[in-house]
Amino acid sequence: MVDLAGKSILQRSVELFAAREDVAAIIIAAGAERLASYREHLQPVLCRKALHFTTGGSERWESVYKALCSDRVTTEFVAIHDAARPLTPAAVIDAAFAGAAQHGAALPVLAEPATLKRLNADRLVTGTVSRAGLYQAQTPQCFRTDALRLAFSKMLSAGGLEDITDDAQLMERSGAVVYGTAGSPLNLKITLMDDVRLAAAILHQADRSPQNTNEFPAGTGNPLGGRS
Repeated sequence: MVDLAGKSILQRSVELFAAREDVAAIIIAAGAERLASYREHLQPVLCRKALHFTTGGSERWESVYKALCSDRVTTEFVAIHDAARPLTPAAVIDAAFAGAAQHGAALPVLAEPATLKRLNADRLVTGTVSRAGLYQAQTPQCFRTDALRLAFSKMLSAGGLEDITDDAQLMERSGAVVYGTAGSPLNLKITLMDDVRLAAAILHQADRSPQNTNEFPAGTGNPLGGRS
């Protein structure tokens, strides 16, 4: 597992929720061959939080659905988080939880800061995409448990799950309202080794800060603004 300043990325992601009083339990969907090693690996960061496992699916939505069908899910709300986002600020999680409590479904979003280009198959620029109204989706994505189960039921009956890339999209497609809460540039998703180096630099800077409390502020440039 990839090390990030003394802990694995997975440990840091789990610890974000294990340390919270408003989280009742953590469920991880993964390959069956990894479950025993993950349980041992995560013990140091669980803060006595209940940890459960379910085998994952071939697609993200399948893994989420399998976890959601577990008899371990007994809370009114669920929060679904990318394990590759180990630096999510507490304020981002707070806002997503509050958004779900008020609207039934919420996710952190960050206004798209980049100029977006459309390229053809020959990598020639064919146009510039307006970024007005465009936001990057982040996690945790938080929902009323019964509403997410209903959305899955609708979409499994109707079909059309093949291109679902996140849980908010599933809710949108089922006709549910999803609210955008304040995300953060610090809530980066680690997919490349360059991302690991960037995350390590962020942690190093936080450790050097005299007012360090192991917390990160939420982004302030965003115009948009599961609990157990």
